[in-house]
Order: sequence, then C-alpha cells, then structure tokens
Amino acid sequence: MTHHFLCNKQEITQGNPRGFSLDFEQGKFELFLVKHDDAIHAYKNQCPHLGIPLNWQANEFLSLEQSHIQCATHGALFNLNDGYCILGPCASESLTSLTIEQRNDELWLHLDSAASITEKVA
Repeated sequence: MTHHFLCNKQEITQGNPRGFSLDFEQGKFELFLVKHDDAIHAYKNQCPHLGIPLNWQANEFLSLEQSHIQCATHGALFNLNDGYCILGPCASESLTSLTIEQRNDELWLHLDSAASITEKVA
C-alpha cells in the first residue's frame, strides 16, 4: 500500500481545515483534512454537483457557523464526519472520503493504489 505524508496531527485543529495539492503524472489531486469531535477526516476537494473545488479561498471549507463543510459555489452543506450532503443541489450525495493513517503524530494519506486515485484527477 502506498502512502503520502500530509502533515503533523497538531496542524489540524477544530474549525481550521487544511487543503493539500498532490502532484501526480496525470495532474493535481486536491484534498483537505477537517477535524470533528477529535477525529480527523480526509475528503477529495471536489463537490459532487459539478466536480469543482469546494473552497473559495485557501483552507476555507466550512460554513460560517463552522458546523458543516460548505461548497463556495452553490452553498451545499456536507456533514463534517461523513461528507454526506444535507442541503443543496447535490443533496443525498457525498464527498469522496479518503483514508488517512496516524503514525505517531504524523498523518499519512493511503493511496490504495496511486492509479485509482489519480484516475480521478481532472
């Protein structure tokens, strides 16, 4: 299994998600980490509605109340813990969840197979 180092666990705090851009031969792969109830979740930075990035500015992924992930383009709201869309044009769809592994204080992204993730790169 291939892994990619993202950051140290302490860099991801409640209310402060962080985006990442990974370079592959096929292009860039955008993802972000968000902390909710002491758990850190990883999602592909792509709205299921139009396939566009969720954030309007670097590391800005949350609603004003910081209670949901929000698509900056259409205002769709997604649960922090599972990426499920509760409001907006993609209601009942979900963000693409990614697997991360914590090694000591480091967060690593599982690239189950680099090909399977990079095939989704636009």
